[in-house]
Amino acid sequence: MSLKKQTLWSMLPLVVVTLVNIASVPLFYRYLGPEMYALWFYVLTFTGAFGFMDLGLGVAVGRYVGVALGRDDRQAVREYWGTGNAIAIPLLATMGVIFTLIGVIFGPKWFNVSPSLVSLLRWSFVAGGTGLFLSYYGQFWLILSQAHLDFRFLSILRTAISLLQIIPSIVLAWATRNPLVLILWTAGAGALQLAIFVWHSKKSYALGFDLNHAGWRRAWEMAAYTGKTFATLLVGSLLGSADRLLLGKLSAPVDFVHYTIASNVGTRIQGLSVAVMGPVFHNTSRAVGSGSRETLAAVYNEIFDFTFPWYALVSIWVAAWHPVLLHVWLGDKLGPAVAPLFVPIIIGFCLTAISNISGAQLGPLNRLGLGLIFSALTCVLLVVGVYLGWQWNGAIGVAWAFLFSRVTLFAQDLFVIRLVRARGWLAVKTWKHLGLQTVIGLGFLSMGLFLPRLSLWQLIPAALHGCVVSAWLVRHPARNLLARMRTNVAPEVV
Repeated sequence: MSLKKQTLWSMLPLVVVTLVNIASVPLFYRYLGPEMYALWFYVLTFTGAFGFMDLGLGVAVGRYVGVALGRDDRQAVREYWGTGNAIAIPLLATMGVIFTLIGVIFGPKWFNVSPSLVSLLRWSFVAGGTGLFLSYYGQFWLILSQAHLDFRFLSILRTAISLLQIIPSIVLAWATRNPLVLILWTAGAGALQLAIFVWHSKKSYALGFDLNHAGWRRAWEMAAYTGKTFATLLVGSLLGSADRLLLGKLSAPVDFVHYTIASNVGTRIQGLSVAVMGPVFHNTSRAVGSGSRETLAAVYNEIFDFTFPWYALVSIWVAAWHPVLLHVWLGDKLGPAVAPLFVPIIIGFCLTAISNISGAQLGPLNRLGLGLIFSALTCVLLVVGVYLGWQWNGAIGVAWAFLFSRVTLFAQDLFVIRLVRARGWLAVKTWKHLGLQTVIGLGFLSMGLFLPRLSLWQLIPAALHGCVVSAWLVRHPARNLLARMRTNVAPEVV
């Protein structure tokens, strides 16, 4: 399967989940209410801060398994995998307990909840700790499937599990108006996904827990890489949620909800690039294992050229049409409250998504130390920016600080581009494409100036803008698909 097909399969569940999540936001907000919705996201935000939970072991195991597969060394694969399991199970269980204790003890002191909801918040952290273990151990098995480049199976499973998690959650929110029930349901979906991962691994890769293959030699071999990965994940976890953690302390629940709604959309958009990271990471690992230096630049160029135009479209489209889109999506009260935060947050997440390509290559190239430096600088800029932005203009200032902090991730992209001798941001065609998309966006936006502001008629030029640019972006794949279809059609018998 080609790298682009792997990426498309990997993107499918994230596209489905993104669309369903965006559509479900006003429903969850309506059914739970502002305070319960904020409480739910307090737990989810704190969960995101535990992105270092496996201490980098999952990424390390994935890297070493991928390199061993590149060398066709099946015994080494079993040893790396069994050693990883022997460490991961007690480690993740311990981290789940630590998450629960920290949330129960300090959660009510950090987040702004009313006294009557303190007990509910604590029980939500208890349920969240269980869900966190199931989620991260499930990711451990997901990485094993990625190392085997089994992206079609992952796409189908994750799409089904995500829909099973989200759609019933909407019904449960309507029926119970209780975020604890939603967290418990998510944990149950995680348990089911883990069970399917284990079954599929035994069937397709002949790999179970393989604890009998665990050994200290493999553990020490992975130790240094795991340590650097852990530091990177620790900083990355803070980077991914520092703005919301600090805003949860500084702001009232209603301001936190406005910021969280915009961040939730941005997170889903950025999440599409997580689908890119798997193929990039594991194909780069195999290239390192086989000693193919030319493949490194080819991997970066192919994925950058594939994803950049779409993130450019999202950024420009949102900047042009967000007033009417938020009005239709969230209503005439919530929509205008979210609007001033929306554009900088979405553009910031798009830049983060593009930087995930370079971030995914740093690991296999064993340059995690430099990745850590870039992530740390971004986190420092974000924390300082949140404080200054809040003083300047409240949550709106925090949103712009979030965008500004992405400058260091852009620097990371440039470093990797030079390292592997790729094109990316340095290609003239990248900036020509961005300029052309900007001109097209301004052209359609000028059509909207002749229509009433926030009118549903504004959706017509918005839809035309999105459809025209999308058709332009898929013109080459569509042409190639038609050519293959013509080739496969048997000639007519005369």
